[in-house]
Amino acid sequence: MKTAIRTLTAADEQKSPHKLTLYNMETVSYDRFTSAETEINHSGQKFIMQSDCFLFPSTGRRNRMIYIIYAILALYVFILTLAVGIKISQISQEVADVRLYMKTFVDAPKTPQFENGHFSELVMQVPVAEQGPCQENWVFYKGSCYFQSTMKRNWKTAESNCIQKGSHLVVVNDLAELDFLSSIVKLSDSYWIGLVEKEEGQWSWVDGTEFSATEHHWDVGQPDDWDVRVNGEDCGQLHSREIVNRRRMWNDADCTLSYPYICEGNPKSH
Repeated sequence: MKTAIRTLTAADEQKSPHKLTLYNMETVSYDRFTSAETEINHSGQKFIMQSDCFLFPSTGRRNRMIYIIYAILALYVFILTLAVGIKISQISQEVADVRLYMKTFVDAPKTPQFENGHFSELVMQVPVAEQGPCQENWVFYKGSCYFQSTMKRNWKTAESNCIQKGSHLVVVNDLAELDFLSSIVKLSDSYWIGLVEKEEGQWSWVDGTEFSATEHHWDVGQPDDWDVRVNGEDCGQLHSREIVNRRRMWNDADCTLSYPYICEGNPKSH
């Protein structure tokens, strides 16, 4: 368009030199304005395109981000499901244990009689435990001192620790002594006592007391010498209880397992 105008005005150059000059100036000015505007538009479009790329990432990148978010959510759901499953399993086991205990308690055979009263799992009234003539951290009852450990040891180590204290693992002679021990031990823990099976079916007390001369207070179904244990169950313990004021009956257990224990000894000499 600019070339056509210049050709036309060249023919009339001699007639209107001033008009040609003025027209060329206007054309150049228009061209300059148009070029600047075009440059601005091009720059603006380029900036807008760059901004769009920054604000709106490519489809491939968006897809990758979505996949990562989905993977994180799936992992979280998996962990949450696993945790809930473990908790439900623990609760189910506890409920099963309670049902088994209740069934054992309901189906328990009639208890034998001892002397003037009927045997029962309820602990009879016993004196409050006091130190008396015993060493510190020991309690006195009917001529003997008793030490209740806070540490857990296997049966052999427990007996050795008692011997070092000048005593031995407790020997339960009668129901009254069992009631006393049941009243001082910690709830839900089993405790080693001085009862050991040196030969199959032959139980004996560590102090030499004749086993047949003492009352036997095995828990329901005990001793069972549970075959699942590799080492057998040749050591006696006071069985754990979940209910307050219940007698701690005897149980046979694997001697290599660690439990707290009770020592029995003589009062200190003056």
